[in-house]
Amino acid sequence: MKRSVKTLVGLAVVISIAAAGLYRFRFAPVSAKTRTVGREDLVKTVFGTGTLEPKTRVAISPQNTGLLVKLYADQGDTVKAGQLLAVMSSEDITQQLKVAEAEMAVTRAGLDRIDSEIASVKASLEYARAAFHRSERLLKNHADSQSNFDKNREAFLVAAAALEQANKKKAEMQVSLTRHRAQIDYYRSKLAETRLHAPFAGLVVRRNREQGSIVNPGVSIMDMIDTSEIWASVWVDEAAISILNPGQNAQVIFRALPDRRFPGKIRRTSRETDRETREYRVDIALDRLPENWAVGQRLEVYIEAGRKKNCLAVPTPLIRWRENTPVIFVEENGKIAERELKIGIQTKDKTEVISGLAETDRVVLEPQKHLSHAGRRIER
Repeated sequence: MKRSVKTLVGLAVVISIAAAGLYRFRFAPVSAKTRTVGREDLVKTVFGTGTLEPKTRVAISPQNTGLLVKLYADQGDTVKAGQLLAVMSSEDITQQLKVAEAEMAVTRAGLDRIDSEIASVKASLEYARAAFHRSERLLKNHADSQSNFDKNREAFLVAAAALEQANKKKAEMQVSLTRHRAQIDYYRSKLAETRLHAPFAGLVVRRNREQGSIVNPGVSIMDMIDTSEIWASVWVDEAAISILNPGQNAQVIFRALPDRRFPGKIRRTSRETDRETREYRVDIALDRLPENWAVGQRLEVYIEAGRKKNCLAVPTPLIRWRENTPVIFVEENGKIAERELKIGIQTKDKTEVISGLAETDRVVLEPQKHLSHAGRRIER
């Protein structure tokens, strides 16, 4: 009998402890901090990192192998469009040009002589033609002999052949003159290629060769950039593709100048995503550059992807997700309640609430502490 009583007493104690524990962990009031939400202007930004890059960069290199004779620009120099930058050796081409010009001069002199010869032959032909026609008339009237007619006829034919031969010779010399002109034009173009000019106004950012070097085609003597378009070339998450477009505002922060912001706008977006990082490139045209800057300089960019005024907003960390649905804990009738939300624009630390929450509601702070406290009373 005593043993049964003790057993019942022990069981009652166990049940009491279990009930107390259940009440404590499932039904007892919990201490929770709450606050009301308000309205404010939100600006959605997309973050990216990258470098300062020119839109156009070219390598100044020769078209033919040769000796680099003279440099007229160094790295850091600002140059004008068409400005002479470097000169390659040109002795061989100059000599070939002189030979071609001399040959053309000889051909021109020959043409002058052949023109004089043609004029003389034409005069002889006209005389022979007149004598032949006169003999022909006289022979018909039996006033001239056959032998004299044949002589005049032969002289006429010889003069005509001589004129034809002179004209052929002139045509050949004219072809030769055309060939010499083409050679001269070719050598002059090759000579021009030995003088390297700036293709546009810009800045020489690097010198790669020294005077006296042998340089091959395609080898850069110096690199220059077009300073009229320098932009921030940044990489952003591909998730932002649908909300980024040319013309959107951006703020650029150089790591060398962390306390200053340089405004700009999206100039263009890439149509290819990096398959490893899942990022794509966006180019930002800056309104102005720092006083001192360098190509390749690291920077960070915040792009304004959306803006909304006077919207109901909550701190983003207060929102939790349940099966792809955003929820938030609120105080409802003195208890913790879970509300499903419809959200809109998101910034780095704030989220717009479209529905599911009112300005009079008090949201529960530190939601990670109350994941299992829905329905429990809040202890004041």
